Amino acid sequence: MSIIEEARKYLVRHYGNLISVAEPEFDARTKTWLAELKSDYPRIIHDDRRPNERILKFLSLRGLGIIKFGDDLKFIEATSREICVQNLSSFLGMWQERAERIIVKASSDHLAQINETQTVLSKISMIISNLLQKEIISEKEIAFNPPSIQGKIRRYLKLLEGLDLVRQIEGGYTYGNLFTELGRQTKNFQEFKIAILSYVIRERYSALKETIGISQLETIVHVDSCYYRPALEAENLLYWTSDSIINRYAKLYGRLSPLRITHILGELVNVKALECEDRYYFGNEKLFSRMLDLKNEMGELSYRRA
Repeated sequence: MSIIEEARKYLVRHYGNLISVAEPEFDARTKTWLAELKSDYPRIIHDDRRPNERILKFLSLRGLGIIKFGDDLKFIEATSREICVQNLSSFLGMWQERAERIIVKASSDHLAQINETQTVLSKISMIISNLLQKEIISEKEIAFNPPSIQGKIRRYLKLLEGLDLVRQIEGGYTYGNLFTELGRQTKNFQEFKIAILSYVIRERYSALKETIGISQLETIVHVDSCYYRPALEAENLLYWTSDSIINRYAKLYGRLSPLRITHILGELVNVKALECEDRYYFGNEKLFSRMLDLKNEMGELSYRRA
């Protein structure tokens, strides 16, 4: 019996039908065969314009575990089924996070135009407005605020410093090189503000969530993701009603007022992050094409073993 037949025989006896095995590779140093466990995880996706049809797609997940054999094809060890299932669950969580990053990167120009986003990130607008008017924000001006506000302003300044939008000088902060460059590329303050907010969202969305707290913007991104993540899995634009998006939001993130979700959908349509026609929501073709490019650039999900 060949090594691949041995690996498949072990697979059938010990793992469920969601897990498969890659072609085993021989490690000359240890004189062992290693067969990687993987999964082409099925996703069933619907389109509300064709309710009787279902789209079946697969997420390719690599590195769920291994089966090891000696050079005599005798079994040595394998990742347990329980660990494989845990890794599979982790990968699905990783895919959700990756899809969200893809959506944010592609949509940041649109997300930055939403009034609520600008309210959430108003401290950034305050910083850039001050730097445009007088070039320096002094430590004395920062210290004038209550401690909680001071802390938030300083966190934003550090975040902007990391993007070369501001730089620290003796006694305060001034503008950075990217601040100047974006100023040259835009025609007025509104365009400039949107350009900076878009760049910050695109490059530092995770940091905004973790260190500053932007729950309102997170909710907007989650609603957007409720549509675009299934579309990315289908690799095709879908047509969904608001009810489908509301139900998906509840499944992924917990219950949220339908009034709130419908309002956010309207905001996303207003800035062309989504389209809406005959009560169906569907994706912006240009944005979606960019998302597909980003998805392909990132490749398969896998753990890399040392």
